[in-house]
Amino acid sequence: MYLSVRATIATLVVLLLLTLSLTQLAPSNQDSAEEKAAKAAASQPALAITYKPIHTPDDIEALTPPLIKPVAYTRVSTLATLEVSTKKQKFFDMILPAVLISKQRLEEKRERLAEIEAMATPDTKSKAWLKAQLKRYKAQDIKQLKVKLADHPTSIILAQAALETGWGTSRFFLEGNNIFGVWSFNPKEPRMRASQTREGKPIYVKRYGSLIEAVDDYFVTIARGGPYREFRKARIQTNDPLKLIKHLNYYSEIGDEYVSRLRSLINRNKMVRFDNYQLQTAEAI
Repeated sequence: MYLSVRATIATLVVLLLLTLSLTQLAPSNQDSAEEKAAKAAASQPALAITYKPIHTPDDIEALTPPLIKPVAYTRVSTLATLEVSTKKQKFFDMILPAVLISKQRLEEKRERLAEIEAMATPDTKSKAWLKAQLKRYKAQDIKQLKVKLADHPTSIILAQAALETGWGTSRFFLEGNNIFGVWSFNPKEPRMRASQTREGKPIYVKRYGSLIEAVDDYFVTIARGGPYREFRKARIQTNDPLKLIKHLNYYSEIGDEYVSRLRSLINRNKMVRFDNYQLQTAEAI
């Protein structure tokens, strides 16, 4: 009798061990948040970004709408000698790829943020990334960071670029790739001195290594600046560029006149057409 009981117990133990082994070997139908993030990253279409300088306007690659080749210009050339319509087209050809690349980078950050938010327990790498983004964008929490990582219509960005650079002819643009007139308050970063002063003190603007860097920093400026708080709120509610630009009156010292000039640029140059342009992926090139 005792032998029979022992045999039965032994059999049950063996069956239990086999069941546990098969469970561990069986593929899981539910991926963890980390696994989903890895799969999502692997499935993202790759960008084949071309980095190149511009020595003459002929070096600027023409746009091929609606899919735009991702070109990152590291040096620019004046467009001042070109006929007006040609100058404007060359300007769009030069600036638009950088805008679209920067906007895609923001999209990737938003996706990464959503993945981290879905994790029950974010790993060390994810925590470090989140901490860095909160600091970079001056956000208190994930909810605020989402608002700061939003973007806005390409037409607005192009209009600001045209206005700030004089259609690609300003010294800040030609010497420092500074598209949006962003000031520098840090003597340790690459920068250049402006000819004017403020209350007797010199003014400096940033230098960038490429047009993409300038657009990236523009988005950070919009995300962090107190004067753009209403603009950030508005772009969550609407994508209408003509409604949004009224909240950019603090971007320039000329206030409402700045908004009026942006409106005129967008309308007269039909810039809304650029709002649906997208980047080519590596597979499409």
